[in-house]
Amino acid sequence: MSLVWLVFAIPVWMDVDPAVMRGGHEPDDGLALLQAFHSEELDVRGVSVVFGNSPLETGYPIAREIARRFGPANLPVLPGAASGRELGEETDASRALAEALEREELTILALGPATNVATVLKNHPELARRTRQIVAVAGRRPGQKFVLGKGGTPLMDFNFELDPEAFRILLASSVPLVLAPFEISAKTPLTEEDIERFASVPAIAEFYLEPLRDYVSWYEERFGLRAIFPFDTLAVAHLTSPEWVRCEELPIEIKTLPDDVEGEGVKPYLLVSPDISSAHRARYCHTASAEFIPDLMRRMLGTKTTSGS
Repeated sequence: MSLVWLVFAIPVWMDVDPAVMRGGHEPDDGLALLQAFHSEELDVRGVSVVFGNSPLETGYPIAREIARRFGPANLPVLPGAASGRELGEETDASRALAEALEREELTILALGPATNVATVLKNHPELARRTRQIVAVAGRRPGQKFVLGKGGTPLMDFNFELDPEAFRILLASSVPLVLAPFEISAKTPLTEEDIERFASVPAIAEFYLEPLRDYVSWYEERFGLRAIFPFDTLAVAHLTSPEWVRCEELPIEIKTLPDDVEGEGVKPYLLVSPDISSAHRARYCHTASAEFIPDLMRRMLGTKTTSGS
């Protein structure tokens, strides 16, 4: 008698700050949505939008359009917080995510500032047990600076620094936390050649190609690179292709230290290290294998849906 293996998709909620538009804007949330929609390992139950790479009033219609074009039918897309000052204030997004967690356990992909997700955990702490894990794009090692290409001024830990208090709530909730930080993304560029492959799928190229070309030009002007870094897609890959993403469990803390971007004053940092003494731990992803980029391209272009096929 033959054995039949049933593979169940992971139910996920995606919290995003998309900016797929002309003018050199960060497209990584839009790429991560496309990647997730084309991955059979995932069942995207809903999308919430938060401020970040674009203002909420800009990012929300972009997310709706991506879901309409490329997502499952009738996928809910909800607007959330417009700034970190709205942490704890109920929005359509926080209410919808809370209702979804009441129905079933979910994994949350927190791809922008964590305000929407933290609002749910702050206002409904009982829902922490319904949250399988949160995969966030944030974090660093002590002393690590975020520098690309020719260097110059280090970059912010963007999602964390726009709402550090939200990450304090995530840590206090004890929900399992996975970090797909700058470190792993900065090792995995999408080249100009990769981006031009979008032209091979007209429906996708119509929406993505010109914004991506603009972003490559922006990267060249600022960093001297004819490539971009698909930050948020590494968070999705942790769920779809964990065999290609190397991570380790480490203590984590939020610590105030001198500001490495402004050069004066202090700011909070989200730090992981075996030398940290903390009750909190996170799974810190630091290296992707050579198979990641080819697989990402196949997923985004809709020519491959599972890591085993």
